[in-house]
Amino acid sequence: MAYRLLLGREPESAAVVEHHSRNASSLAELRDRFLLSAEFDRARVPKLPLALDRGEPMHVEVQAEPWLLRKMFARTEQTWQSLGKSDPFWSVLSSELFRKPNFDQNAAAFYESGRLDLDRLSAWLNRNGIHGFGPQHTCCEYGCGTGRVTGWLASRFSRVIACDISEPHLALAARHIEESGRGDVCFRHIESIETLNSLEAVDLIFSFLVLQHNPPPVMAFILEKLLGSLKPGGVAFFQVPTYHAAYRFVAGQYVDQPETGEIEVHFLPQREVYAIAEVQGCRVLEVQPDDMLGQPYCISDTFLLQKRG
Repeated sequence: MAYRLLLGREPESAAVVEHHSRNASSLAELRDRFLLSAEFDRARVPKLPLALDRGEPMHVEVQAEPWLLRKMFARTEQTWQSLGKSDPFWSVLSSELFRKPNFDQNAAAFYESGRLDLDRLSAWLNRNGIHGFGPQHTCCEYGCGTGRVTGWLASRFSRVIACDISEPHLALAARHIEESGRGDVCFRHIESIETLNSLEAVDLIFSFLVLQHNPPPVMAFILEKLLGSLKPGGVAFFQVPTYHAAYRFVAGQYVDQPETGEIEVHFLPQREVYAIAEVQGCRVLEVQPDDMLGQPYCISDTFLLQKRG
């Protein structure tokens, strides 16, 4: 991800990714290696124009009738079930290194990359004064994919509930966890939007590069249910794309469009995230833009929320 976002290219090989992952003592050190490199200085992209800040507000429908929610959810599920069969690892991290024919030789780098996500979680918790989250706490990973981060979360928490919309992805994640022997992980297939009404109460929610693949009304519904499942004092650490100058969403028009089977990226206005957090009794501890989309003229944010009580 550092190669793609900071240098604008793919890494030379899986070996160089593994080298940096193993030899950087922290996420900050890894970041500085790239930011202070001569190549980054040459490849630096100018800051986004001020026009982005002066852009029109997005027209995004966030509420939808139950039948529309079910239809949108089923559409997303079909796409990801298909991707889980055709190219599961690439669908999680979209690098040619992780295409199905290339994966075996790059598998170690793929799963090692999940450690950086755990390090980032730890850094956010520590700098917001949230200490002690560990062996006595449970974690819900929403959108576990093939288990890239799951094993690392299981090394910290007493129990991880790994959820996903795609059964093929879940099967690969379960196999990885079984082979690695890491922790207590319960895999749960989110087979319908109604499944979200029975989420287990947990201490921490983790979700990155997942919510964005759902239409805004579904994204808002999922976030509402996830935050509703937090125990008092629990925290949610997640990422949501929040702005694109050209993005519009009308539920009725969306479901009438033919399905393409391609990965979709949707946006949920930041104010809607705050509104959902308030209703679910969560306070905002920190919000930072994260560049996880790797695209110009749009904003993606990482949120850290805590349940009151």
